[in-house]
Amino acid sequence: MKKSILLLILVLFIFSEGYTQTNIKTMFYNLLYYPSGNPQDREDTLKDILDTYNPDIFTVCELETVEGADEILTQSIQASSPNFARATFVSNQSDPSPDNQLNQMIFYNTDKFILESQATHTTYIRDIMQYTLLLNTPNQATDPIRIEYFVTHFKSSDGTANKNIRLDMANVFTGVLETLDPDAYVVFSGDFNFYTSSEPAYQEILDETNDIVMIDPLHDNSYVQSWSNDTPTYTALHTQATRVNQQNGNGAFSGLDDRFDFTFISENLTTSTDLFYINGTYDAYGNNKNCYNLDINDPSCTGPYTLSLRNDLFVMSDHLPVVMELSTPQNVLSIDQNIVKDDLKINGSNLINNNVSIYISDSLFNTQLTIYNHLGQIVKTINTTTNHELNFDASNLSTGIYVIKPTKKEYSNFVKFIKVN
Repeated sequence: MKKSILLLILVLFIFSEGYTQTNIKTMFYNLLYYPSGNPQDREDTLKDILDTYNPDIFTVCELETVEGADEILTQSIQASSPNFARATFVSNQSDPSPDNQLNQMIFYNTDKFILESQATHTTYIRDIMQYTLLLNTPNQATDPIRIEYFVTHFKSSDGTANKNIRLDMANVFTGVLETLDPDAYVVFSGDFNFYTSSEPAYQEILDETNDIVMIDPLHDNSYVQSWSNDTPTYTALHTQATRVNQQNGNGAFSGLDDRFDFTFISENLTTSTDLFYINGTYDAYGNNKNCYNLDINDPSCTGPYTLSLRNDLFVMSDHLPVVMELSTPQNVLSIDQNIVKDDLKINGSNLINNNVSIYISDSLFNTQLTIYNHLGQIVKTINTTTNHELNFDASNLSTGIYVIKPTKKEYSNFVKFIKVN
């Protein structure tokens, strides 16, 4: 029996050796009346923000015009990442009046994705856009991996009437789930304007009786969370408002104190081995977790996100982006230009019994490496020193495939090993 298992693992290793696991970086961003909102000419500011993260999927709301969509694509994205495209711009079908033309859009890395289709789902006030992305893999025809990617902007403001409108919009989304393959991978990003987890629309999205069960990667739905407070658990989640005082006549202001922007994922993205959420990658981008009721660029809000980035975020919008990463063991057809080669290698065979020996470059000295299992769960964190060779004991790991990845956010490369006994 053990020989059969080992043979199976060896076959898996041989056939996967020519492929590199693919990570997928996502970002959602409320752009605040783009492009008409003040200050004008924000395309370079947006470019600077995107260049610090390099998303493969960039979704937005509060996009007003097709000209704005083209400006983002050509000047904010393609100037640094030429292999990008966008979906077709659709004016707001839910309310065609000129005063309510705030729209959604997806921009995507064509090295990694093909946009198969898009659909518009109307609600009381603003559309829910659906984009079907096909992972651009060598075996896409025989073993396709698709993501049903939804982007929205729910009704703003507190009060019973507005909560009921948001619930109606959530019902539109869960109704669409009934039409999908029950095993579909689903991502739902947007500015939802939820004040607490008890809100009916939030509960509707996460209802476990839905045809496809959705989860909030940062929330245990067994208890109520009121996100608008200054406890450390919640200050880390806030995405709005980036400013204490109103800037240039538009945008919310009060300082950072609300969690309005979310990315929900289907539950199967936490259990699948074909495509999965990388645990710990979801973040309110630019939030150093200590900026309650302050400007996002307040000098006291120190942390891993730089002042330069936070200055750009302050100028760009009254919201922060939300980011997360997915991963698949399949390789894309084009080479991922974000991979930094030769910084991290397995010494010798990738088939591991007890000890793992790793080569690390100087750039990874005195940092951390994180080890994930095939579900994207963190199983071990290792501190590096100033030695090029790093060894660690893997004897307590279960049989299976593991990924070693630098904890530093600017590194997207990783290596695989297979624990065989």
